[in-house]
Amino acid sequence: MVKKIFYVFLMLVFWTTLNMPVLAKQSEQILPEEEGIYNIPGRPDLKLRVFVYHGKPDKPVKPTPTEPSLICPVADPDSNATVEGAGWVLPSSWTYRLNSNSVPTTVGSDNLANITISAFDEWLEAINNKVKVVRGADTTMAKAQLDGQNIITWGRASGNALAVTYIWYNNQGVATEIDTIMNKSFTWYWSNNQSCAYEGVYDAQNILTHELGHTFGLDDHYTSEYINNTMYGYGAKTETKKNTLTVGDRTGVASLYY
Repeated sequence: MVKKIFYVFLMLVFWTTLNMPVLAKQSEQILPEEEGIYNIPGRPDLKLRVFVYHGKPDKPVKPTPTEPSLICPVADPDSNATVEGAGWVLPSSWTYRLNSNSVPTTVGSDNLANITISAFDEWLEAINNKVKVVRGADTTMAKAQLDGQNIITWGRASGNALAVTYIWYNNQGVATEIDTIMNKSFTWYWSNNQSCAYEGVYDAQNILTHELGHTFGLDDHYTSEYINNTMYGYGAKTETKKNTLTVGDRTGVASLYY
């Protein structure tokens, strides 16, 4: 009897070892890649909001220049159109993690920290620094997962999305985790100048500042009155105007943190 039990035990160990890759694969989180609000299996206390940021569809697609030229000045008009909240706010303290190794060489891995700080500072100033935002240890994670990290990285994004932001928030309307993925398939530059932009390519800070607007709780807007807002629902090449907030962006985010 003892030998039989031992034999069954060995067979179970053998079967488990053979099937570990399959079991691991099944346990991986498969996240949606389409815009929307989703339930989390086994987590009735959480919702997932996915934002997918696209380039403006009515502009003709031009080939990316081999050596983009710096265009100065570029437009930076204001807007009074007030942006609406999407259903959450940040807690009083928030730690984000950067994947510096993922940054395109045309942007520069050493520049990601400054780009991110500048983008956060725009929103923090608008809410009178009511959230303490700090940079945590760097990460190697390049895809969104509900794993306790709040990552900002370049990685794979579906279709022609410029960036995708995944926001998990609880029933009290407080964000618990946020992952922002910039699409590595596009050509990215950073002008490091609000008045200038590289022609025919996307500016990293311009797009990231928009994505961080979702982090602070704002929605996208697609109508023409919002075309100059940072939270306008489409990104554009040769643009840095989203680096700074309009009156409507500031009013909208401030209303969430009164």
